[in-house]
Parts: sequence; structure tokens; C-alpha cells
Amino acid sequence: MLTHIRVQNIALIDEADIDLEEGLNVLTGETGAGKSILLGAINLALGARSSKDTVRDPSRTAEVALLFTDYKPEVVRLLEEMGIEAPDGELLIRRRFSGTRSTCMINQSMATTAQVRQLASLLIDVHGQHEHQSLLNVASHIDLLDRFISRIPVELGVMGELYSDHQKLRKELDHFQESGRDRQRLMSLMAYELSEISETAWKKGEEEQLIEERKRLIYSEKLQEESRKAYELIGGSGREASALDQLDEALSAIHHIETYDPEFFGPYSQTLSDSISLLRDMAREFRDYAERTEADPERLAQLEDRYDQIQRIQKKYGATVEQVEAYRKKTEKEYKDLENLDETIRRLEEGISRKEKELRRQADLLTTLRKEAAGIIEKEITDVLKTLEFTDPVFQIQIEPSKITSKGQDKVTFMIRTNVGEAIKPLSQIASGGEMSRVMLAIKTVLAKQDEIGTLIFDEIDTGISGRTAQSVAEKMAMIGLYHQVICVTHLPQIAAMADAHLRIEKQTSDGHTVTQIGKLGEKETEDELARMLGGAKITGAVRENAAEMKALARAFKQEQGAQGD
Repeated sequence: MLTHIRVQNIALIDEADIDLEEGLNVLTGETGAGKSILLGAINLALGARSSKDTVRDPSRTAEVALLFTDYKPEVVRLLEEMGIEAPDGELLIRRRFSGTRSTCMINQSMATTAQVRQLASLLIDVHGQHEHQSLLNVASHIDLLDRFISRIPVELGVMGELYSDHQKLRKELDHFQESGRDRQRLMSLMAYELSEISETAWKKGEEEQLIEERKRLIYSEKLQEESRKAYELIGGSGREASALDQLDEALSAIHHIETYDPEFFGPYSQTLSDSISLLRDMAREFRDYAERTEADPERLAQLEDRYDQIQRIQKKYGATVEQVEAYRKKTEKEYKDLENLDETIRRLEEGISRKEKELRRQADLLTTLRKEAAGIIEKEITDVLKTLEFTDPVFQIQIEPSKITSKGQDKVTFMIRTNVGEAIKPLSQIASGGEMSRVMLAIKTVLAKQDEIGTLIFDEIDTGISGRTAQSVAEKMAMIGLYHQVICVTHLPQIAAMADAHLRIEKQTSDGHTVTQIGKLGEKETEDELARMLGGAKITGAVRENAAEMKALARAFKQEQGAQGD
């Protein structure tokens, strides 16, 4: 769940630190106080596009940070795939704005907005009055339906593998059918490539050895000159004052005085003697190296030719021995397949036929699961819609046959009738944002127990409702809060009364600047805010009593629902 939000220098928010709780978190405030600015900031952190008005003070850095805890295993797996560590089970998503640039961070790792959006899809679901893409987009209805069905993930995994295998076989068949028209030329080309690879006979480690030997031959004169010089300086014969001559004199001097203080000079005498012996061996090695090192133009030419040969192979077939070998094996198989083209095509066609039968069986299973679930879900969503100011609503899930894909063979369309006398039509044809919001709320209410998204955000989905419908919406929000963390911007006291945590957003003017302040309310402050929402400008004693009673009734409702959930 989302446990903490930090906003700095975004729109009207100068700086805000907000702690959120489990259950229903409600944000209230006067119209224009900036309630939606906070949700806009959350969207920015999750990868939404920024505008020129995003940053409050362009001379300062702006930032939004979201801290998540208690997230599901799928999030952990995705983080591992991204190579991002999540110590102590905490996940921090940050987006920073500086000048015209913005950067994203996931914990301590830089991230792209695409990665953040991918991660956010598993953590949080933001739904506002004008954000109905998932319902307006018919292609997404199959995914929404599948979220109700516990067996679907496993069966979809099987379907996806079958579909992928089928597509590979189909692609391979198309390739050989196309290649058959130019069979001889392709086989001649492959035979040449296989011959070239075979003749080169490039072995692992050969390139490195070749480079080292080539380097020695290129610099042979320099190697000979410098190694001979080193030999002569250390102990070459006939050279005056060589290193070994001087060390021999030093050792002789130590031997002369060693008998007078053996405790001190004894160890040094032995060490120097050993060093002289090592240096003599080293000098002989340098001498021998210089004697056997000489230019060999013929050998160098052979190495250059071999090096050029390996480079040609690398450019054509792969940078490493392993890559060249993989290319050789692939080409050999394709050559044999072309050599026996009729048999290859027959084998692929039989494989495709078998795979198509498996695909149809799996697709039929998915269709059966969806139709079984649809009947139950239709009734449950219709029952919830009846409590949300719809006159005799009907919700239907239309499942029609379609082209087989990795999701099966079904086209799923949500259908609805919102009032008596109207025809049932696709949900995407609903024009009213308020109606769409209530339909989404009904779906979320029914989906709550199955949905694995940890945090749900609703931005003023209660626009245009009041009275009993408002109370019904409040109850649905509280019920969803039993299974998820819910963050809701609202102007309805009925919803605010259900809050497990109540935040008030208000504008304040300081030094000629308007800023938005966000604070968590205590029990007494919550009743004051409810009274303001109920009574407007004039708050009487009766209004305060009404607010206290509303809060008490909400508390009783949540306790009853919690007991039923247990």
C-alpha cells in the first residue's frame, strides 16, 4: 500500500508530507483548495506527462515521492527483472523536476517513465471522473472480466505458450514456403558459408594468443634491445659497476662485520645473498630472451593473414567462437530442411495442425470459464447499480467468438441499460461521466475481493449525486476499503464520515503567495469538517450533532461489515 507521499514545489503545494493508512483515506476541502493537485502529483510520480505549470517555482527543484510497503510478490519479481533492490520491503518511487528535465528513481536506481508505469500498474489504480479509458476501451473488458476468475492466470499462461509455439511454427512454414522459390541459390549460399566457417576452424582462445604473438613480432626489435639493456644493467659481463657487482661489494662488506654483530647483520646478509641469487637468474633470463628474440617477417605475415581471416568470420557470423558455432548449427539445420523441403513443409504443417487443435481446446476452456463467471458477475454488478441511482439497471457481459489470440477466442463487451425503456447498449456509449463513475464503482465493489491492486484512488467520482445515493456510494467505498487501501477526493459528507483517515486540504496566503496545506484531522477536527460540509457557512449546534451522529453511524456500519468479512 501507499504509506507516505512527499510533494515539493508542485503547483500550489510548496511542501507537504502525508502519511496514509490502511482502509479508506478521504481528502476534503473547499472548492478550489487544490484537492486534485495532490492526485495530480501522484500521477506525475507514476509517469504522467508534466505541463509548463507543474513546477511552482522554476528556480527550485520540484519532486514527488511515493513510499509503498506490503506489496505483492509480482512486484518483487518485476523489480528483480529490472535489477532493482528493495531492502526492508520498501519501494520508493521518485520523480524530480529541474529546469526542463525530469528524472525518475525507483529506490536508488535510475528508471525510465515506462518502467515506472509498468511497476505502477501492479501497485495502484487511479480512477477519476474523466479517466474511464479502461471502460471506454472495449479491448480492456476481457482483462477486467479475467480479474474476477481465479483460474484464469494459469490457463492464460498455457494459452500464451501454445499461441507463441503456433506463431513460431507458422513463421517457420512461411519462411520455407518463401525460400522454396529460391531454393538452389539459398542452398548454394549456405554451403559456401558452412565451408568458409569450416575452413577457418577458429578455436576458442586462438584470437587472444594470435594478438599476443603478433604484438611480440611487431615490437621484436624493441623487446630485444630493452631486454639486453636490462641484462647488462643488472649484471652483464664486462660492464663496469653493474647492479650485481655493486651488490656483491655490499655483501662482502656485510660479511666483514657480521661476526661482530651477527644478531643485527645476520638476517640482512642472508636476505641480500638470496636477492643476488635471484637477480643473477633474472639477468640470465633477460639475456636468453634477447638472444632468442628476432624479427620474423614471414611469421608476422602469416599471423596478419590469420588475423584478417578471423576478423572476416567475426563480421559475417558472430563476434565470438560460440556465436559462430551457433550460426553454423542453425545454417546446417536450415540447409538440411531445404534439402528435404517437401518433408520439412509436411512436418511443419502437421505440427501447426496439432497446435491449432490444442489452441482450440484451450480457447474453449477459457470461454467456458468466462461464461460461467459472467453470469454471476452480471447479477452482482446489477444489484450494486440498483443502489447507485439507476432506474432498473441491467448489466450484461457479452462474449462473442473472435480470432484466436494469446488471450483465447473471445471478444468481451460490457453492456448496460441504465434506465427503464432504454435498449441495452455497449458501456462505451455512455455519455455521462457521472454514470461511468458509478458503473466503475459498482465493478470495483464486486471486484474488491479478487483484485490484487493494493491501492485504489477515486477523484471526485461522486459528482452529481446526493441523498440516499450518496450514502450508498459511501457504503461501497467503505466496503472496498476492507480489502484495499482507498484514497478518495470527495465533497460528500457521507463518504467523508466513512474515512479511516481524514485529510483536509486548504489554501493559505503567506507573504503574498497562495499555497495549499494538507493536514490529517483528529476525531474532533473530523466532526468539525463534517459539520462544515453539512452546514456550509453557518454551523449550528444541530449541524454539529448531525455530524457527530453521521460519524457514529459510519463507524457502526464499518464494524458490521468488518465482522461479516471476518
